[in-house]
Amino acid sequence: MTKISIVMPVFNSEIYLREAIESLRVQTFKDFELICVNDGSTDSSLEILNEFNKKYNNFIKIISTENQGAGAARNYGFQFVQGQTTIFLDSDDYFYPNFLQEMYKKYTETKADIVVCQYYISKLGKLIPEPKGINTNMLPNPCKLIFNKYDIPDYIFNFTNYAVRNKLYSTEFLKKHNIQFENVPSGNDVLFSLLSLFYAEKITTLLSPLVVYKAQNKNSISSKGTELLDMYKFETFEKLKKIVLASPENKIFEISLYNVYLANILRCLNRTKGKMRLKYLDCIKNNFKTITSKTEIYNLINYYKLFFIKILPGWLYVLLYYKVINYLTKNFGIKPSKILKRISKVKN
Repeated sequence: MTKISIVMPVFNSEIYLREAIESLRVQTFKDFELICVNDGSTDSSLEILNEFNKKYNNFIKIISTENQGAGAARNYGFQFVQGQTTIFLDSDDYFYPNFLQEMYKKYTETKADIVVCQYYISKLGKLIPEPKGINTNMLPNPCKLIFNKYDIPDYIFNFTNYAVRNKLYSTEFLKKHNIQFENVPSGNDVLFSLLSLFYAEKITTLLSPLVVYKAQNKNSISSKGTELLDMYKFETFEKLKKIVLASPENKIFEISLYNVYLANILRCLNRTKGKMRLKYLDCIKNNFKTITSKTEIYNLINYYKLFFIKILPGWLYVLLYYKVINYLTKNFGIKPSKILKRISKVKN
């Protein structure tokens, strides 16, 4: 049996695809299969994949479909997986030569359902550690090699973000729980990642950054948030809530659940602009009771954002936060949380 299966959706990735594929070809770990799902690309992506296969003896298993989105492409590619473990990678990222070796080594040492590593963000030519890749402050204390939701009930959905690029999964585990990606315009990995963390009996981490996420890729789905009104995120978290809170004993996970709900709703707000942003603010107001069901919020600034979203008209909140506060932060280095805290005291 192949040890690692890599599923990679490919859509109009010609600018970055060669580097991504080459970084996998030169991995120190060789016992893997690469399944590329060409999701209806209209650029030269398919030609690049065929070029690699011609040069390197059918190095890639290429599957072509009509354009359905990354979520559907990942689910379709998973049907062809033959590996003991599975990794879902993006066609515009870069992977360090020891990425697969270190991830699989950790898996064999722990037999974990999920192995999570740290990663970098590449922005304007600089590599920046992604603090949300693994938040070490939320890991079990004392640090355990293997843990699950019962070890960190307040943080199980928050110690890592929902990106899948830095996670290796047991293939048997994914099939057992029938965990699939949503077929939505963006954020198709949100429910997949959070459900996998919830169902996992064994989770382990690697604190070494082994992947580089190219944040500057303007063709990436995740870069097009300003064109999308992510109303479906409310639906996604309602699905998660229904599953997590199906049993009374699972109430211990409520704080983590609502904090990840809140963080992602506010993240979507930041990715919208103009009339779309005002419309999304109205949507937050309409779902306010659901979002704020729990009082403990990890990130203080999120608390103040919610406070002002609740009491201010949408246009005034946009003016306050995205104009005035951004100006003060950029020009005088004042932290947004301090500004919002001071104003909230006046309001109270």
